[in-house]
Amino acid sequence: MLFCLNASNALNKYLKADLPRLPHEPGKQAGVNTRISDKNCFNWQLQIIDNSYKSHEKTIIVCEANSRFTFFIPVSLKLSQEELTQCLQYEWQLMMAETLEVYQLIPRSDIAVLLSELSKIEFSPHWVKNTDLSISGHISDAALWVTQTLQEEGLYELPKDLAIELAIYLNTQAKRITNKTTGRKEKFIPIERLLHYCQSLVTVQQHDDDSLNGIIDNSNIINFSDYKKD
Repeated sequence: MLFCLNASNALNKYLKADLPRLPHEPGKQAGVNTRISDKNCFNWQLQIIDNSYKSHEKTIIVCEANSRFTFFIPVSLKLSQEELTQCLQYEWQLMMAETLEVYQLIPRSDIAVLLSELSKIEFSPHWVKNTDLSISGHISDAALWVTQTLQEEGLYELPKDLAIELAIYLNTQAKRITNKTTGRKEKFIPIERLLHYCQSLVTVQQHDDDSLNGIIDNSNIINFSDYKKD
């Protein structure tokens, strides 16, 4: 599946890349397509900010399209597009695992199993120049957390441990959005929604593997929602 990385104009310029734009309907603004994550495409919106006015130290903010799960990549040395791609491919799973462990949504052993199953899925990086305006507000809020925290701490660069702490906090707080498909208001916790999405990817992968092996037997499928904890 595609690991789709939507870079803002500022990040595209920082990377000195010539990223393609997504196709757009006639009469609509180019480069501001709405994105969702599904079984074929895992979408992330990326923005880069100065830690203070025109500072050399910067922070890349990464936000998943469906869950608004957010994490930060501190930047002090110049990053190439290839280096950033490699970093993003493992960083999102690391941050998800860190948040799940703190939030205690599932046991630690289940986190390890989930990461193991996700490692079987081929996430193919695909960069585009695009800004999902429905995500921009959440990224702006995250940017304020970064700049204000650094100011309060008297820091120029965002330390890794502080970046993790800040991400965990934001990803365990309730978010309110308008559903891109139904138009209805929704309230959810980012880590909970990201976990549900990743579990669905694993289920699809397992189903595809079984199909290739020719061993599907629907009579043996267990629906865990039918069972309740005592």
